[in-house]
Amino acid sequence: MILYHGSNVSVEKPTIIKANRTLDFGNGFYTTTSKEQAYKWAKIKQRREETVNGFITIYEIPDEIIVSKDLNIKVFRGASKNWLNFVVNNRMVINYSHSFDIVKGSVADDRVYACLNAFENRFMDFDTAIKELRTYKLDDQISFHSLKAINLLRFIKCEVI
Repeated sequence: MILYHGSNVSVEKPTIIKANRTLDFGNGFYTTTSKEQAYKWAKIKQRREETVNGFITIYEIPDEIIVSKDLNIKVFRGASKNWLNFVVNNRMVINYSHSFDIVKGSVADDRVYACLNAFENRFMDFDTAIKELRTYKLDDQISFHSLKAINLLRFIKCEVI
């Protein structure tokens, strides 16, 4: 499986990042199967950090890794109640953590974040939020949360954008 990581730097040797902001699946190293999504992330990071270039770093992992019994892997299929609970906990609960090596699921982008914000601020109930989220085309993200998992990423190349 080919994975992409968008940033303002080339990342040949990924590390688990302790973010200075809340992330959908907690601290980790984030990738996607969508080169277009990685491009968007790279442009956002480039603007935020005020750097000259953005970078898409490309990796490969074995296809069967997502069903591996050697790793603790959580896969969310679309916008579900479990996914929404997990994202809200990671974003809102101070010191929330989980024990997954890899998490795969949908990205909470700006549109999704607006829906999550409405839910978190009690302007929308849980079922309405799920119904709304299911109407969106959601890109995926695969995040790595342990050294055992991150060491499975094989660097292929990096592209400057």
